[in-house]
Amino acid sequence: MSNESTNELVVKSAPHITGAMSKKRLMQYTFIALLIITIITAIIWWPVPSPTDGQIESLALKNVWQLPLGSLVLINALIAIGVAVGMDALLHKVAFDSELNIWSAAVFGLIVTLSFSLGVPSMALASDVMPIDSLTAPNAFLYVAFISLIGLVLFKKMQSLGGRKFVNPAAAAKFLVLLPFIGSVLLVKSHFAPYDAATGTGLGVPVLAGPLGGGTAPVGNNGLGSFLTYLQSCYANPLSAGTTDINQLMILEKFHGWTGGACSLAVIVVGIALFVIARKYIKWRITVAYFVSIAVMSLVFAFVYADTDLMIRLLFEVFIGSSIFLGFFMATDPATTPLTGIGQIIFGVGLGLLTILIQTYMNFFGGSLLALIIMNLTVPLLDRVGIHKPFGR
Repeated sequence: MSNESTNELVVKSAPHITGAMSKKRLMQYTFIALLIITIITAIIWWPVPSPTDGQIESLALKNVWQLPLGSLVLINALIAIGVAVGMDALLHKVAFDSELNIWSAAVFGLIVTLSFSLGVPSMALASDVMPIDSLTAPNAFLYVAFISLIGLVLFKKMQSLGGRKFVNPAAAAKFLVLLPFIGSVLLVKSHFAPYDAATGTGLGVPVLAGPLGGGTAPVGNNGLGSFLTYLQSCYANPLSAGTTDINQLMILEKFHGWTGGACSLAVIVVGIALFVIARKYIKWRITVAYFVSIAVMSLVFAFVYADTDLMIRLLFEVFIGSSIFLGFFMATDPATTPLTGIGQIIFGVGLGLLTILIQTYMNFFGGSLLALIIMNLTVPLLDRVGIHKPFGR
């Protein structure tokens, strides 16, 4: 065959999209959707300094990195996108078989930004175990840059060399980077110093494997009146003196947790809009199955543990930042999820069940992240279930 021949077989990385919607256009739509969520979060969080004076009174960061929380969102986005796009371009130059995917890299950078936790809970003090430095500047910038670098190189590019991606790059990279700090970053039971009744400081352990409610009776050893009170103290505006309604916190504005989950309503509206625009190319069955299974399991556990308020557990499990954002924008990743419709439904149900079990019995309140990685590993088996259709048809 001569060098001038145009009949050579060219194989590109997944997803292989055919039809009116190209891979580039799908990535552009997804980038716009994620950018809208990023901007909304930045606007909501802008009035809050991070961290507040009371939370850093004994730390050297005071008056040095006390930036608006919203500015951290935008800086993190610029860093993550810059690292991802820069590394993608560099690898394309130095490695002949590395395809240039600028829009895909930019989308990955925003997902890293929106899946990183920022903000300090209003009840956290400088004496608590909560790793305040990792949730604020300048360490937040370093974590995001490192996760973006590891995810792009190790889990996007290197996985592709094997013909398929086995785990979601952003989820795997975040879990790998934070794994050495699992006791202070990921597991909620280690976030706060034990509750001291004499001084009224420290939170102790909020427990999901027990009755939840909105009454005044203490639940477990959380140091507060109820799990409802815990949620209000965790996600409320640190500058607010009053008590914020739980529905407003979980659905409209959370001031701590995943950046992408700060406003659940924004994620839902933007996510559905993207599904409608690219309805033939987005695996919406996973999202629907995921949230239905979470809702059903939440109600089952509410009856099992005799919750005094059925809505508290449901609000938490569905609208916690990691759950709402992951369900729309990470669980539907075309390269690490099943190809068949039945496989996608099983994937979504399994993801929901594992999320509830991990969060309830491991005290890992970001359990959807670990659940996603586990379910990604089952995809080769799930791809054998159902009828295969070309992606994009």
